[in-house]
Amino acid sequence: MRKNRTLPENIKPVPGRLAGKIAVVTGGARGIGKGIATRFAQEGATVLIADKDSSHAEETAHEIGAAGGFAEAYRADVSKHEDASAIVARCVKNFKGIDILVNNAGIIEFGSILDCTPEDWNKMLAVDLTGAFYCTQASARQMIEQGRGGRLVHVGSTASLFPAPFQAAYSVAKAGLLMLSRVAALEFIQYGITSNLLCPHGAVTDMNKDLLKDPLVMAKLEEHIPAGRLASVEEIAGAAAFLASDEAAYINGAELVHDGGSSICGLWWR
Repeated sequence: MRKNRTLPENIKPVPGRLAGKIAVVTGGARGIGKGIATRFAQEGATVLIADKDSSHAEETAHEIGAAGGFAEAYRADVSKHEDASAIVARCVKNFKGIDILVNNAGIIEFGSILDCTPEDWNKMLAVDLTGAFYCTQASARQMIEQGRGGRLVHVGSTASLFPAPFQAAYSVAKAGLLMLSRVAALEFIQYGITSNLLCPHGAVTDMNKDLLKDPLVMAKLEEHIPAGRLASVEEIAGAAAFLASDEAAYINGAELVHDGGSSICGLWWR
């Protein structure tokens, strides 16, 4: 039997698909992570924003609070095992548990296999893949102990499915995230915990804004996206909210491709 739990008295659930849920969003200070944290709060979740960028995490938490939601910023480096464990411990201490983990923290270093330095390779895998493993492990252990199920949502990329040019380490890390999600789906469904991968093709965020400033690059991207544009952060956040909700209870080990139709007719670089 799954255990029920009550929120701390100072937190009043907001009506929504995620009402009463406790969610961790790694890399939630800016970009897609900020969009997901904001959407989850709008859907009623209490959100812990775990990010190395404490100043922007605090800003995002403040914005969510000003809009009527509840979020707390917590400085953490997911590539460190002790930090990943501390994120979950913080949720348990302050909010009595964790129901949803969004593995969103990520970095990108451009470069081919020949150009990729050992430093870039190790840094990319440490954040984008190893960090997701640490957070998944710590969160799943807590969810199993709680006995009320849970949701693991991993923010991958179309690079999880197709190799991206001049993104060797990034493609490998995101492909590894796909397999982590599938293995987690197999291992944890017996506890009522689902694991799914969200695969955006792209959105204008702080991580890629310099690249997308080039009108030629943007035109090339949009030309080969059937939808004619990149996704908005809000659209990606909506897909993440669906995967985190009870509506997706029977979706497990899946890849939700969020690319405007690009992958079904050939990605722009193919």
